[in-house]
Amino acid sequence: MNELLIDVYMDTSCPWCRMGTTSLLTALKQLPAGKKATVRWNAFQINPGIHTEGEDYRQVMIGRLGGVPQFEARKKQYNENGKHFGLKYNMDIVKYTPNTTLSHQLISMTPEHLKVQLIEKIYTAYFEEGVNIGDVDELVKIGSSIGVSDAADLKERLTQGEGLEKVELGQRSAQKLGVRGVPFFVINEEISLSGLQSPADFVKLFEQM
Repeated sequence: MNELLIDVYMDTSCPWCRMGTTSLLTALKQLPAGKKATVRWNAFQINPGIHTEGEDYRQVMIGRLGGVPQFEARKKQYNENGKHFGLKYNMDIVKYTPNTTLSHQLISMTPEHLKVQLIEKIYTAYFEEGVNIGDVDELVKIGSSIGVSDAADLKERLTQGEGLEKVELGQRSAQKLGVRGVPFFVINEEISLSGLQSPADFVKLFEQM
């Protein structure tokens, strides 16, 4: 099969999703001759109940993981794993666990040719710069900086709920598939891959299809 349809279920505040996205994009650069891929980015929220303004990152993670030592170990784990993908995680400067609804809206609103660039910018802003990616003004800065639209237009569209329907559709789709964690990949609506995959794993699968 020369046409690949890849559905990616991800969240913009998920460290593993950032690695998974980078891994997939690396693999897509190594597609066998004659094969083409279309990627659909689907919203999944790992913290759907987070307040709109965000919540304290440290407190949320300590509560989830069971203590400070576990939290410190997890931060190291992000960096150790991220190095394999050329990624940095400056989690000591991350203050917020964001509500990611607006960031997913922005992704859904963005023209296809800019989506990957936008997703990477959002990830960098959160994981390396500590930006609250649940804040509409911060997202407007990111979106306008790559030419999605001008700042005033983006803010109006986001606050009026543009893209929310697509975000909710992605979440319903994930629910139907039984997705419990991300990243999660579906190839040609047939083969499901849960969790972080290496570029080599993706390439091997693509060659077999």
